[in-house]
Amino acid sequence: MAAPKVFKGVGIVHAQRRSVANAPVRDLGDVEVLKLAHRNNQQVWKQHRRPGGGNLATLDTPDGVSLDVQMQEWTDENMAMALQGKVVDLPSETVSGEAIVLQPGSLCLTALPGPTNIVLTKTSDSSDIPLSAVTVSPAGVRVPDDSDVITEPTPATIAYTSTAAKRIEPLVEAGEEYRLVFDGLNEAEGNRPCIVEVYRWKAPPAEELALIDAENPGKLLSKGEVLANPDAPAGESPFYRITWL
Repeated sequence: MAAPKVFKGVGIVHAQRRSVANAPVRDLGDVEVLKLAHRNNQQVWKQHRRPGGGNLATLDTPDGVSLDVQMQEWTDENMAMALQGKVVDLPSETVSGEAIVLQPGSLCLTALPGPTNIVLTKTSDSSDIPLSAVTVSPAGVRVPDDSDVITEPTPATIAYTSTAAKRIEPLVEAGEEYRLVFDGLNEAEGNRPCIVEVYRWKAPPAEELALIDAENPGKLLSKGEVLANPDAPAGESPFYRITWL
């Protein structure tokens, strides 16, 4: 008897922005969930010749196809894709005379991230404030609650060199479409190769972004819609195709 055909998939998921000419077909890293779902509209004709009810006939019409992608790797491009955003390169810059107010227990967020080579100057008399009076973090400088140098709100200026960084600007590129390719294997069939190509996938912003969640480590879940490819030839699916080797 032939072995039963079952499926347990592993593999690499790729995405390509459709709006960018010759965009790379990018590896999404480790993808925990890749799941297609089909929706149908069903019209039902009831039978009326005999007691007991029941259906005489049904007509099923495809209503749509959805695709969920859950990415485990928070790369810049994955975050931008899940949040309908874009990636901005922030070069290192030298900043002088940025106005801040130092006060006990408060963070002063610098305009640019990762300040180094910091010089703090009190606005009232232009005297230097020792760097030991604050705690430096990637976001800026913070005055300790029990500071004996800064004991009240103190206007000051900060000069620093920022650190080169990547910034994600969410919700600025709505409507982006992607082509998705699953370059996979069926572990349940001796690692038989399986290729799934989704022609057009469009997703709203991720429903949540778990920055702190002790029970569920942060993952990027995008729940999108597979749209029809109007250029698909007759006899071929306009939504996606599956190829077995």
